[in-house]
Amino acid sequence: MDHAVQLQDLPVRVVCSSTCYRAETDTGQEPWGLYRVHQFTKVEMFGVTAAERGTESEELLEEFLALQKEIFSELGLHYRVLDMPTEELGLPAYRKFDIEAWMPGRGKFGEVRGSLGPQQFRESPN
Repeated sequence: MDHAVQLQDLPVRVVCSSTCYRAETDTGQEPWGLYRVHQFTKVEMFGVTAAERGTESEELLEEFLALQKEIFSELGLHYRVLDMPTEELGLPAYRKFDIEAWMPGRGKFGEVRGSLGPQQFRESPN
């Protein structure tokens, strides 16, 4: 963003895409070693909310999750949503959902999307 966001403009929702490079293995039992290719395009959704009621971040996370579920349903994919345990979360995360789709070539589900939130960042008073 190239400007200050005013309280009345919240929540702000942003979508971006990026090219990623990653070598990712599963359990090491795949005959080819990788289950995701080295290069892929990732689409990410970000949101900025106020903290007036204290529920805004959680509500935005639920909105993003509902949107993702709608997309996978419209694509006709067989998927499941996992509410991840706390030991699977990084330091700034409060909650995380992973979406896994059935991958016939692998004969099992594989992660296709993650939703992380709400992370809390505070404005500096200076």
